[in-house]
Parts: sequence; structure tokens; C-alpha cells
Amino acid sequence: MENLKFASDLPYPTLDVSEDLSQAKLLMPSYAGAGGELTAILTYCFQSYISCGNPFLARALEGIAKCEMAHHKLLGGAIYKLGGYPVMGSRTYFSGSMVNYTLDPHKFLRQNIAAEEAAIVNYERTVLNLKDESAKLLIERIILDEEQHIKVFEQLIKSL
Repeated sequence: MENLKFASDLPYPTLDVSEDLSQAKLLMPSYAGAGGELTAILTYCFQSYISCGNPFLARALEGIAKCEMAHHKLLGGAIYKLGGYPVMGSRTYFSGSMVNYTLDPHKFLRQNIAAEEAAIVNYERTVLNLKDESAKLLIERIILDEEQHIKVFEQLIKSL
């Protein structure tokens, strides 16, 4: 169990997009919305900080947070290349109140699974609405990592 895997072994695709603000806007909720990557990063960081009594759990949460940071970076770059402005805080995007501050590991791990499942559904909807094939491939690759995160959270629940 020490060797948890936080991401798929497949490489992320190279993004080759044309400027299209409508496509950039489709990525913003996954980038900085309530169920987006920024919220996931900060939630998992918070959970790793409060799990200092369980170093295995803390390291696993930190590992998943780093993977979510990679997604955030990829989405931010895609938004910018598509002609958008990848802001992380405004009236319609990220707020610190979106972070899950639950303290009970059993409860927050179950909530993390639900959040990852919701993120996958949102990504699948995004793929259906995107016209750009390159952006679709990026989202489909990110979904593979989110599925891996669910597996890790399920393993973590069993380990508690």
C-alpha cells in the first residue's frame, strides 16, 4: 500500500488549439469552479495538514493534490491558449468557502470520492460540448487521473 499511484501512466497530450473564447469558457468551471481543480488542490492540502498524525494518509493526500496541481496548470494553459483569462478568484469562480474543511478522515475520504465522481461527470459533459479535439483529448486524459484518485481514496478508507 506504500506505493500508491496517483496518476495514469499515459502522457498528457500536447495542446494544439486555435483561439476560441467560447471553448475557453467551457474549461473555467473545471479550472476554478466549486468542483474544479483549484478547490480539489486546496481541499486535499488542508486534509493533508490535519492528517499529520497519520503520515501515510497525509502523504497520499499530498500526492493527489500535486496531481490536481498538474491538471490546474494544464487547464490554465489551455484556457489562455484558447484566448481566455485563467483567473482563480472572481465573483463566479473560486472562493475559500468551497474547500471541504471536514475533520473526520472516514467522512472526508467518502466526500472526496463523491467530489471526484462529480468532477468526472462534469469533465464528460465538457467533452461533449467542446469542439476542439485537442482540448477533448486533454480532458479525457485528466479523467483517467480522477478515476485513479477514486481508487486511492477507496484504498485509504480500507486502511483506516
